[in-house]
Amino acid sequence: MSLWGFCKKVYRVCRASVYQIPKKIFLAAENLRKDSPRILLISHELSLTGAPIVLFNIAKILKKNNFEVMVISYSGGKLAKAYKEIGVPVFIVDMIYADISEFVNKEKMFDLVIANTVVTYRAVWYIHNIVKYIWFIHEAKGFETDLLPWYAIPKYNCPSVVEVLRDADKIYTVSEYAGQIMSKYSDNVQIIYNGLEDEYTNLSDTKKTSNKLVFSFIALVGKRKACDIFLKAITMLPESYRNKVTFKIAGRLMDEYAQKLKKQYSNCAEWIGEVTDRNKIKEIYLETDLLVCVSRDDPAPLVVTEAAMFGVPSVISQNVGSTYLIQDGVSGFVVPTEDVKALCDVFMKIIDNPDILIPMKEKVRENYLKTSTMESFEHNFMKIVNGKLGIDCE
Repeated sequence: MSLWGFCKKVYRVCRASVYQIPKKIFLAAENLRKDSPRILLISHELSLTGAPIVLFNIAKILKKNNFEVMVISYSGGKLAKAYKEIGVPVFIVDMIYADISEFVNKEKMFDLVIANTVVTYRAVWYIHNIVKYIWFIHEAKGFETDLLPWYAIPKYNCPSVVEVLRDADKIYTVSEYAGQIMSKYSDNVQIIYNGLEDEYTNLSDTKKTSNKLVFSFIALVGKRKACDIFLKAITMLPESYRNKVTFKIAGRLMDEYAQKLKKQYSNCAEWIGEVTDRNKIKEIYLETDLLVCVSRDDPAPLVVTEAAMFGVPSVISQNVGSTYLIQDGVSGFVVPTEDVKALCDVFMKIIDNPDILIPMKEKVRENYLKTSTMESFEHNFMKIVNGKLGIDCE
């Protein structure tokens, strides 16, 4: 497959406007070493959020295994700098549309394409008969409520997303929860858990700065992440209970909705804001007794995995896919989605008996080591990659 042949006809199907892709993208692809497998990663964005971070981790794994890697993203973000620091060229393209009849060229530019999230479905369609690919989908219920209405109509020589999902060779999802949703649209779904590098520090050596319990919300502050449910549960607590806990919110305010939340509940929690310094993030986890992740929809949030890695149990909602890490009453708590009272009851239960968290800390750390280390993710993902490329690793 030739990226040059691919890109020469990009957006030709768009009559309203034609986007020009800089020639430097083609030159960068042509300059990749030919003596190693060449992998093209397609990302929907480069923000410091779950799915883009997972793709960045994949890039590091591929580089570690001596593959040549290049990234095309639909929008930019802070990860662009991180890619360049590990020697991976990254380019921003508003969207990828291609006239499939002009896609094939005698010279194959890439050996494999890895498309990240369902947002890249058009790119998957254009390449599905041309080059080997892996489609890594992170969405779950939000696909049906937020994305499907936009992607259900065929556009730009591409069928609807439902047809693309149905015809895909295989779909890789990040949790059983996500797999259940995507199985409605594909008969060939495989689950691969995300992995994180182990930064564990013995918590017994970490001295808390306060005798109070710390319950932390670490995520983008917006409606999907249900920060409002967290805040309402805090206000439902009797004052005598609230005084025994420090509530922290670490995350960027996404929109006007989040701004209103902060204004309305400014005194309910310590609003830390977005944290990009890794040492500061680690400090927050090590101070935290309970992570709160009660999202309205969250296929496999990295924050729950990260907390588990540090031995911090979480309370999650039923629409959070991290049940392979969090089992109710064993390694954390599971509450009904959007149930403020149930979350408040969990808070009160812990405040009444903080010692119930002690065995949970050990168990959630154990679950992380079993399912979600970077070594485990690398092994599982490279098995898929090598299988696609026909590389015998025995």
